[in-house]
Formats: sequence, C-alpha cells, structure tokens
Amino acid sequence: MPDGAAAVAAVTADRYDAVLMDIQMPVMDGVEATRRIRSLPGPERTIPIVALTANVLTGARQTYLEVGMTACIDKPISWTELEETLTRVTRKDDPARQGA
Repeated sequence: MPDGAAAVAAVTADRYDAVLMDIQMPVMDGVEATRRIRSLPGPERTIPIVALTANVLTGARQTYLEVGMTACIDKPISWTELEETLTRVTRKDDPARQGA
C-alpha cells in the first residue's frame, strides 16, 4: 500500500490474515492507520497488525503496542523473526489477538 489511508481502505474491502504496517508513511502514518483499523465496526478490527519500524527509541515499541499493534519488528527485518512473528500472531489462541 502506498500509505496508511490505503491500508485502512484495503482492510475494509478485503480479508487478510495479518497486516504488515510501516510506521513512517505519507498521508497517514502507521500509528493512525492502526487506530482507525481498531475502531472499525466489523471483525477486521481484530486483524493482527505487525509494526515495521526503524524507530527503536526507548518507549516507541510500547507506544505501538498501546495503539493496538499486535507486534513490532525492527528494521532491517530478519526474515526468521518475521516468519516467527507472523506464525505467532495469526494463531487463534495468541493472547495478543485482542479477542479475535
């Protein structure tokens, strides 16, 4: 997706198992896009959202989780970490699924 607004539109238009959400995007950043997805009325509000970020400042990860992201992966991305994270967050019994 080119920006966060397009990500929100895509989630409302189609079914996805998870969203990889870049934090830094034009038009709408990943934090605001996550807030909007979490406020949707349907089941799409519980989709696992994995933040992808180069911002590893103290407290940033906690902020992303507090707005509703399910997990956070630092850039550069480790393919092993990405695979493990997606496997974990797409499990129906993952506590981070927020009631999915």
